[in-house]
Amino acid sequence: MICYFQGCNETGVTKEHIPPRSFFPEDERHQLLTVKACKTHNNDKSTNDLYVLAQICMHSSPSNRAREVFLDRVAPQLSHNNDALRRLLSKGAVQVPGGVLYPVDQARFDEFFTALCCGLVYKSQKAQLPPNYRISHIYHQLLDNGSAEWKQLVAAVDEFYGAKPETVLDFGRPDAQNERIYTVEIYGVPHFGGSITIVHRFFGVFKVTSMLTRLVER
Repeated sequence: MICYFQGCNETGVTKEHIPPRSFFPEDERHQLLTVKACKTHNNDKSTNDLYVLAQICMHSSPSNRAREVFLDRVAPQLSHNNDALRRLLSKGAVQVPGGVLYPVDQARFDEFFTALCCGLVYKSQKAQLPPNYRISHIYHQLLDNGSAEWKQLVAAVDEFYGAKPETVLDFGRPDAQNERIYTVEIYGVPHFGGSITIVHRFFGVFKVTSMLTRLVER
């Protein structure tokens, strides 16, 4: 079986969890989604996984499960390898009135969510995302500037992608098992009949919209 990642021709020799196992407490890892991955695209990206998980938890409400998962999955890793994760999270931090501003490494986010999208597509269609698709992501919580224009845009996106996909746009359901931590909806014509939109939600509040745009050859 070929690797799940777009454009990879290597054989899948190991299981890749989507989302990664590190996102879930030890006692909630039953029936997690998996796809076949080559050695290059398996969980060698654990640093990215923990970085993204930490940022998602910190940008989510402390009143939901984000705090619990942060304490259970992220906090124990902060001091490992000479504080490598702690230093990565605080890289470029700037003191501001009333606190500290921590920049977000978007390249790490993009790598993480591109891999996640490839896995979800493979799980839904039993096939790789074709090479004529370009992937981009909108990180709603990270881009929120509080402006009226931004709130309008978010409301419009939520209205359009807020319900289950209509039959014609029901690309397939990967059947994510632990919806208290992660939910996903995939909108698109099945069998790669057009562009695809994937809406991810973590802890019910951290939202990412992934746009998988099919490029038309001319």
